[in-house]
Amino acid sequence: MKVVFLLALVCLCGDSLAFVKGINQQRVTIAANPTVAPYVISENDSGIQLEIVKAALSNQNINKVDVQYMSNQRADALLNRGHVDIALNYSGILITGIYRSQSVVSYENVVVSLKKSNFTINTIYDLATKSVLAFQNAPAYLPKEFGHNLENLRGYEEVLNQQAQIHHLMAGWVDTIILDRRIFLYYLKEYQKTNATKDFVIHAIFPSAARPAYFNNDLLRQQFDKGLANIIQSGEYRTIMLNLDKQYTQRDFTRF
Repeated sequence: MKVVFLLALVCLCGDSLAFVKGINQQRVTIAANPTVAPYVISENDSGIQLEIVKAALSNQNINKVDVQYMSNQRADALLNRGHVDIALNYSGILITGIYRSQSVVSYENVVVSLKKSNFTINTIYDLATKSVLAFQNAPAYLPKEFGHNLENLRGYEEVLNQQAQIHHLMAGWVDTIILDRRIFLYYLKEYQKTNATKDFVIHAIFPSAARPAYFNNDLLRQQFDKGLANIIQSGEYRTIMLNLDKQYTQRDFTRF
C-alpha cells in the first residue's frame, strides 16, 4: 500500500511539474480594460498595473504574454469560459474555479469637484442632492453604502471612457466625478495639453481598494503570487511604481 501511495504521489507531483513547465512554454493571455490609464495603457501594452503583472510572470519565466483589451464585464465572461488566462479586474461575484491573487496595486477612488462649488464632502452621504458622473459599474467597486444611496443623488451616470469625466467636470456639466486618483491625474494631464482647467478639490472619502489579478487556473495563480512576492522583495516592484507614477501622473512617491 505504501508503495502504491508513493507512486501515486510521484505521479501527481510529476504531473504538476509538467503542467507548470507547460505554462512557461505557452502563451498567457491577459484581459485588460483599456480605459484605466495609467494602470493600463493600450497604445504600448504598458501601464503601472500591467507592468507589475508582466514582471511577476517574467520572474517565473513566463514571458510569452498577449494582452487583449475589453470591458471589465467582458473580461469576467471570457475568464469564466477559459478564453483568457488572467483578468486584471473582475467585477462579478467570484465563482468556483476563479482564483484571486495577492494584491497587485491599490486603487484610491476619490470624489472630485470644482473649487468654486465650495462643497463639503466628507462621507458618501454628503453626495446627496449632487450630480455624480462615475466610472463604469462603480457600485461594484465602491463601498456598498454608495450603491444603496444612489436614489438620493440629484443625478447619476456612468461612463466607459474616463477621460470624458474630466471634460464634464471642467465644463460644469456635473457637480462631481468619481474615479481613481491616479486615473484622474493622468487624464487631467492629458486634458491640460489642449484645454484650460479650473481649480478643483479632491475629496478622499473612500478607502483604498486592493486590486488582485484573477485566474482560472490555480497553479498559474500560485506561480504568479510567487513571482509577485519575489519582485516586491527584490525592489523591482517599488522601482516600477516610482518610475511610472512619476512619468504618468507627475507625482514622485517615496512611500512604496
